[in-house]
Amino acid sequence: MNIIVTPVCAGQPSSPANTQQLFAGESTAPYMLAVRATIWGYPLVRAAQLREKATQPSHPLAPRPKTVATAPINRIGQARDLAGPDTRIGVAPNNDTLYSLAFLDTKDGPFQLDTPNFKHRYYVFQFGEADSSTLTSFGQSSHGSKLPPIFIVGPDYRGHVPKGAQIVRSTQRYLMVAGRVLVDGPQDLQKVHRLQDQIRLRQWLGPNRLVQAPIASQRILASEADDVPKGLALLADLGTVLEDWRVSKEDAGLIASLRPIGLTIDNGFRYAQLSPSVRAAMEHGVADGLAIIREKTRHLGTMSGGWSTSYAGSRFGDDFLLRAAVAMDQIYVLDKDEALYPVAHLDAQGRQLDGRNTYILCFRKQDLPPVDGFWSITLYYEKGFLAANSINRYSIGDRTPGIVYGRDGSLGLLIQNEDPGADKRSNWLPAPREPFMLMMRLYRPQHRAVDAQWHPPAIQPIDMASTPGSEGCGTP
Repeated sequence: MNIIVTPVCAGQPSSPANTQQLFAGESTAPYMLAVRATIWGYPLVRAAQLREKATQPSHPLAPRPKTVATAPINRIGQARDLAGPDTRIGVAPNNDTLYSLAFLDTKDGPFQLDTPNFKHRYYVFQFGEADSSTLTSFGQSSHGSKLPPIFIVGPDYRGHVPKGAQIVRSTQRYLMVAGRVLVDGPQDLQKVHRLQDQIRLRQWLGPNRLVQAPIASQRILASEADDVPKGLALLADLGTVLEDWRVSKEDAGLIASLRPIGLTIDNGFRYAQLSPSVRAAMEHGVADGLAIIREKTRHLGTMSGGWSTSYAGSRFGDDFLLRAAVAMDQIYVLDKDEALYPVAHLDAQGRQLDGRNTYILCFRKQDLPPVDGFWSITLYYEKGFLAANSINRYSIGDRTPGIVYGRDGSLGLLIQNEDPGADKRSNWLPAPREPFMLMMRLYRPQHRAVDAQWHPPAIQPIDMASTPGSEGCGTP
């Protein structure tokens, strides 16, 4: 379904939303400029919100929950437990790996990241830009069991690079570093902790001079001020981000066009000077821009059986709407050669997934996810958080202990709220009694998946009394 924006004031879109149409031509209409600012700026704001939440600039040394990998800015934090229902940082956290996470102010760099030998264990370190795109990633697929030192610099650095180091150059002031290390269940945590303890991120002051980096100050996002109108909060935060933004030739024209609605690089967001009618039009524009982004989350790319798969990975180019939708539902995805993320909001009949219904996901043997790493399916509330359940299972996949395949090699997964009983529990993914979404993760996907020659099967609604047996779909 394409979203049609209902006219509110002159100058707003009335055709199916896509980046080319939304950003075509010049406009001075406050509504249209607010729509564009929302779609272009949403990922920048989400990335900044994640940085602020992770680094806690007001209380940088405050204790952190074990399920989140957060730390003061310029330092790296380690999650010590797998993500669960209480994990409330970012959106759609995975339940397969332990995260290492750092946000760097490259003005305080260079930095050096050193990691241990992971041997046969899956791992990857991702370097994310301030617009939520991925600059690059290194891990098992690129370097085998051991990375060289990673030398991280800002856009203006022209100095010495240590011999044998892999350089990463940010295009903006802030850079995210996210490590993921595979965990095979609770019994594997201590082994991963020992590896995490050998991950070191330090400020580089010169050859053989590595020190703990200082905790830098940061601008606090403007929406936290009491006088910011709620409907313009996103634009206020975008103004804060723009004050630290390094303007490229690609985005210079767009940023300059936002001056009539009070957004500039020099002064951030000056909304007090705008008339009430202009503010009202802008609030409509922000609301409609967010609605357009939300609709796009259901259509990220190729649609098949209710699943939406983006094959752009984290390389969005000038597709600002796709970038915004990924930031809303997933944020900081890996490149497609490292991971694919099919997402389902709908069942095979095109209806919203809802835990008040019962579903089966049936993989024939020849249609199991084609990966060189591993695969999983994680269930989230519609807002992107994990749902508490009686067996503490938040994802299911090829590494789930006790999972049962049919005699024909097929695999059937039950998705429902009620416990199906001991004989079917091994293949059960619990769902809340409300709308939910599924995200499949294919780590190190094979060419058949990357080239869109394979798609997940449709999620079929079923009657509990007619659940297929092992011959039909591999359910226990």
